[in-house]
Amino acid sequence: MSAFERIDMKKRRTIPPAVKLILLVAVIFGFMLHNCWKKSQGRNLQISEIEITELTRVSADVAFVVSSRASIELKKSILIEIYTKSGELIASKISRITIPPKTKKRYLKILQKFNFPLDNPEDIDEISITWYK
Repeated sequence: MSAFERIDMKKRRTIPPAVKLILLVAVIFGFMLHNCWKKSQGRNLQISEIEITELTRVSADVAFVVSSRASIELKKSILIEIYTKSGELIASKISRITIPPKTKKRYLKILQKFNFPLDNPEDIDEISITWYK
């Protein structure tokens, strides 16, 4: 009669050092690859033609064009800020946009909450749109 031994499931087995080393190198390589990919995303995207299409005392419509050279669809957050000639911040907004691959697309975002009412439309000096991280 043959005897069968059961495997002891409660016995702890260690991971071999070679496997640990391979996993560590793979994780480090993954972080490096991720950082390179994140850095190259900014070079593939460009914001241009920023303008205010409609302006009231308490709201503004900001239109801009985003050009993408990336080969994948990207979802990015942007920060839109409007400043007066004296350097005061009139309004700001964080918005999320979806950018199709290898296209040039026009976006329109509405800023409805001003920090203070705008008396004269000529007081606007600068509109800035930046990538929000």
